[in-house]
Amino acid sequence: MYVPLQFRLTFLYVLLLALTLWFFGSIVYTQAAQRAYNDLDNTLSSRAASVQLGKNLVLQNGPINNLPAILPGIAGSGTEGVAIEVLDRQLHLLATTDSSSGNFLQTSVANFQQSPVPWDVRAAHSIAQNPLTGQNFSSTGTASSMYSTIAYQGQHMRVYTLANSTFGQVYIIQTARSEQDIEQSLASLSRVLWGGGILVILFAVFGGWLISFGLLRRVQHITQAASAISKSRRMHRRVADTTWLGRDELSHLAETFNVMLDNLEQLYHARQRFVADASHELRAPITSIRCNLDLLTAVPDLAPEDAQAALADARAEADRMGRLVNDLLTLARADAAQEVADFHSTDAAILSPANGTIDLDSLLLEVFRQYRPSPEHSRRASHEQPRLLLHHITPAQVAGDADQLKQALVALVDNALKYTPPDGTVSLALTTENNQAVVEVKDTGIGISPEDLPHIFERFYRADRARSRDQSGSGLGLSIAQSILQEHQGKIAVVSTQGNGSTFTIRLPLKSNNEEP
Repeated sequence: MYVPLQFRLTFLYVLLLALTLWFFGSIVYTQAAQRAYNDLDNTLSSRAASVQLGKNLVLQNGPINNLPAILPGIAGSGTEGVAIEVLDRQLHLLATTDSSSGNFLQTSVANFQQSPVPWDVRAAHSIAQNPLTGQNFSSTGTASSMYSTIAYQGQHMRVYTLANSTFGQVYIIQTARSEQDIEQSLASLSRVLWGGGILVILFAVFGGWLISFGLLRRVQHITQAASAISKSRRMHRRVADTTWLGRDELSHLAETFNVMLDNLEQLYHARQRFVADASHELRAPITSIRCNLDLLTAVPDLAPEDAQAALADARAEADRMGRLVNDLLTLARADAAQEVADFHSTDAAILSPANGTIDLDSLLLEVFRQYRPSPEHSRRASHEQPRLLLHHITPAQVAGDADQLKQALVALVDNALKYTPPDGTVSLALTTENNQAVVEVKDTGIGISPEDLPHIFERFYRADRARSRDQSGSGLGLSIAQSILQEHQGKIAVVSTQGNGSTFTIRLPLKSNNEEP
């Protein structure tokens, strides 16, 4: 089921805010209720204490004419809302607050016509049966006082019952007050909390929707740009990475996306150029072979030497095409290995083709012997290719595949000989430095121009085809060499001055003694 991210974010934000408001609102309501009821209990106990201490109690001579005494100076519950009754142990009314109805036998509580005597019978019986003896009583004692709540004419009444001893007799004092004003105040507070909470949640919904809309709209722009690039294949398009509010995480995301687009654009153009160059390189030998075959087919009585020349040319072009295909396969395997290495991010020792220990000095000597002319052909060869010299050979062992490393060395030597005139020199050297084997292939050839230097390791790129003495190359040698060295965790660099030659430097990690062969 598809649920927009904007709705999810807004819902989560509002849900968290609602839970927070409910939590704090519950705390505020609970604290207010506890404080109100504590104040009510304190009021009831203080009014009962005033009677207990005898400040306004007129009971020295007992009831007058068998009527309960009036407690002067203590207003009825119609004003302050507190009604007081004084009872004996048989729960007969001895004294009460002023009665607004004129009947001394009844107390007045918030315009009630009649009040119960006593207010809470169960509490009065409990206190009367278990009074504390003596003149001093604790207002919080279990047997001498207690709080209770009763229902009276649709209202909740809070009652405080207290035992009191005067002149050896035990009296029961009850103070009562309605909880209606507290309930109304708490109801008003509840409405305020609920109303304010709902209002805050509505604002939160509106604000969260706007905030998420603003954030996700920039994400939508990135998505739309990616979709447009995918459909139109216009790799030059980019996403705006700044806003009028300044840079933020989404700006960093857009910048990263633009960098990715730059890399994809380069890869896209490189692939197009690679396909075009490969097609061009393959077209030439195929065309030559087809022409020679057409010649042999069209002219059956062709002279034997011409027929042999046509077949030799076709064979040479077929060999050239075979070498080109092999080079392309080598690069394809190198690209696949590099993709696996980038995906797994595994340790370099695992990714490198460490099939064994290689004596790099011996391998370099093999390459030197391969290109050095034999003695019987040295005089003739000296007029055809530059001199090949060997300098500074230091024993060094590396881990890897001997055939692949030899292929990389052959590519560098072949490239140096190709762009060096016959009267020039190509020198090879091997040293060790900082736990690395350093191979240098230095020539005194034509050099590389500064504008061509950054591109010489690109596939099918040849810096100066016209100045090369060998036109049979495919332009893949340096690319293959770089790929092989990267597989062996090595590096290749070049320093060149146009007209003064070039120096290619290879750096490979030496094999440590504790490594297994």
